[in-house]
Amino acid sequence: MSAKQIIFQSVSNLFHPLLSMLWATVLFVQYTPLVVQTTSVKLFLIGTVAFYSAILPSIIIMLMVGVGIVKNGVALRDRKDRIFPLGVQIITYAIQWYSLDYMGMPLWALQFYKGAFLLAALCFVVSFWWKISAHAAGNASIATAAIVLLWRFPTLMPIFVPVLMIVVTGFVSSIRIYLGRHTLAQVYAGSLAGITCMLLGAHFY
Repeated sequence: MSAKQIIFQSVSNLFHPLLSMLWATVLFVQYTPLVVQTTSVKLFLIGTVAFYSAILPSIIIMLMVGVGIVKNGVALRDRKDRIFPLGVQIITYAIQWYSLDYMGMPLWALQFYKGAFLLAALCFVVSFWWKISAHAAGNASIATAAIVLLWRFPTLMPIFVPVLMIVVTGFVSSIRIYLGRHTLAQVYAGSLAGITCMLLGAHFY
C-alpha cells in the first residue's frame, strides 16, 4: 500500500460510519443548547454514544469475524458480510435511542438519533440486494444534522461546521471511490440515504 493509500485509509477510518453519531454528539455539546451542561454531563453523554454506536458494535463485529459469521474481515467489503453487522447496529442504535431518552435528552436532539436508527435500518435492507456506501451515508447525515442545527440555533452553530462537514462528506466519498471500495452510484445513494433519514428524524421535532 502506497503512502497516499495509507493516508486515505486513515482518513476513511477516522470518519467511519460507526463513529458518525459520536462526531455528531461532539458537535451537539459544543454548538447547541447542550453547551450549558457541565463537563461531566457532556462527557457522560459522549461516552454513552461512543459505547452504543461504536465500541459495542465493533466488539460484536470482531466476534462475528472470529466465529466465521462474517467471512471477509472487519472491513466488510463483501455486501453479504454487512447484513449481520448492520443488524447489530440497528439493535445498538435502538438501545442508544432509548437510553438517551431515559437520560432526559431534549427532543430536538433525540430526533437525530432516531434518524441514525432509520439510516441503519435502511442500509440493512438495501444490503440484501446492493452495496451502499455507509461512509457516505454516515458523513452526509452529520452534515445534514449540522445544517438543521444551523437553521434552528443560528447563534450557537457556526456556519463553518456544516460547510466543513459537506467538504468532509465529499472528500471521504471520493476516497472510497479511489480505494475501490465503492462506485460513484453507491456513494451518491449513501449520501442521499444519510440526508433523507436525518431529515425524516428531524421532521418529527
